[in-house]
Amino acid sequence: MTKSKTEQPRVVAVIPVGAKPVGVAVDVHDHVFVTNSAFNTVSMIDTSTNTVSATISVGFRPESVATDPQFGVFVANGGNNTVSAIDRFNAVIGTINIGGPPGPPLNAMRVAIDHLMGRAYVTNRSGDRVSIIGISGDLPPVALDFITVPGPLGVAVDSVSHRVYVTQPDLNSVSVFDPAAKEIVRTIPVRQQPTSIAIDTQRRRSYVANSGFNTVSAIDLAIGSIVDIDVGAGPNSLSVDSRGNVYVSHSDGLVRLIDVGSNTVIARIPVGSQPAGLAFEPHSDRVYVANSGDGTVSAIDLGAH
Repeated sequence: MTKSKTEQPRVVAVIPVGAKPVGVAVDVHDHVFVTNSAFNTVSMIDTSTNTVSATISVGFRPESVATDPQFGVFVANGGNNTVSAIDRFNAVIGTINIGGPPGPPLNAMRVAIDHLMGRAYVTNRSGDRVSIIGISGDLPPVALDFITVPGPLGVAVDSVSHRVYVTQPDLNSVSVFDPAAKEIVRTIPVRQQPTSIAIDTQRRRSYVANSGFNTVSAIDLAIGSIVDIDVGAGPNSLSVDSRGNVYVSHSDGLVRLIDVGSNTVIARIPVGSQPAGLAFEPHSDRVYVANSGDGTVSAIDLGAH
């Protein structure tokens, strides 16, 4: 959906959070959760005021966060191979060890949730595994269930098929696995160093940010075709809005907007320093961007005049 010049998306708020924010997720209660990887905390932003309403201590170097409307908030801590579970009172109610070798590198873990199946999927890039954690009951202290995937990083769940899509930056590919069979059912070649992945379930598409190249790969989930969209150098994270348009963060301080109809960039939105993660919040019709270089979050109003 192309916007007129008076409807271009723009930043309407800059929210201070903690040091080196990198991961962003939203819940169904108008909250945005942001991982502050250098402070070992998660900031909760109230979207009605665009202010931080809570700061929650989690594990070492939190890198990714995902929410579930029933089971809470789950934070992947890349510095010590754990997942912190947070309840609706903003209390950490469990810490799950996912295993793997000690001292993993930066940019090592991501988490995604399948609500209907009551599962969290956690990638461990240095451990060559994706852990499968049941979140609908008592949380285990150790995630013993996993599938072997070489060098996994980005992760997303197709809520229709319940298959899990995982980027492999070192192999320039995306692997698709069936959790029921615990096997990889498809490997999709993309471009260099794919990191973030997002799925548009309604339109049956997946989008992959190829951080070592200048494209986003759009994958048709029904027929398997791939279209490469030129977005400029170094895309590192992405999110899809309710219209199906895609927002891509780049370390150059810009978020680029891809029009779903034409598969072209139609807007470039200046945000903060070194944006590293973003998420669409549907109630406010805004995209929230974690600026890792200056400890802020930019709120982009998609219908700003």
